[in-house]
Amino acid sequence: MVFEQSSKSFDTLWRSDKPEVIPGMAVVDCHTHSYFSGDSNTSIEQYCREFEKSELTHVFITDHQSISAFPLLEEALGPRIICGQEQRVTEGEIIGLFLSQKIPSGLKLADASKAIRDQGGIVYLCHALDERRFSVDLSGLMSALDNGYLDAIELYNSKSLAVNSLLAELGREFSVPLLGGSDSHVASSIGSSGAVMPWFSSPSSFLDAARHAVPFGRYCDPRKSWPLQVVPPISD
Repeated sequence: MVFEQSSKSFDTLWRSDKPEVIPGMAVVDCHTHSYFSGDSNTSIEQYCREFEKSELTHVFITDHQSISAFPLLEEALGPRIICGQEQRVTEGEIIGLFLSQKIPSGLKLADASKAIRDQGGIVYLCHALDERRFSVDLSGLMSALDNGYLDAIELYNSKSLAVNSLLAELGREFSVPLLGGSDSHVASSIGSSGAVMPWFSSPSSFLDAARHAVPFGRYCDPRKSWPLQVVPPISD
């Protein structure tokens, strides 16, 4: 993995180019947000428009404490959109992928991991070791790895100012797949980080594919335009 870094501009702070995508491969952004997150102003219409402009084949919608955007997006994008949720736990933040129910609040990472897996989901650790945000630190990460609480680790997060190579080392050491997510809070950044992997159609085939994934990404954190969109009353 090669990182291009520059001290002159955040636009080129780091970059790892997407590998060639051959037929039968999926291109996935594992971490995106809509206005149901509260700190994003991306409407359903904007989200769909930017997804169609991207080269993604699949995308996970992972709003904070909410899965309300999923059915609205599913109407437009069908099986290309997959339900997830970003949730704050005692040790930091994690994401559940392939969810059918919300992750309860106020849990420790171990309990949240069980809650995700109990509904057939996948435990995805987002922006670990990022000191600028409420993230799982090294002690929490090692505990989660030692106890087998994680199914995949986000190596590339487009809102992070740097890529921590320790995540790649630990992922390889513990045989935990390394993936990527844009963490898009602005529609234009959807697809700026992700992973290229074999095609999948279920949580189990996703995990199998993730073991052969090649993550890619770049720093991309455009400012939100204000005001935020008004969230419909169906929000959970």
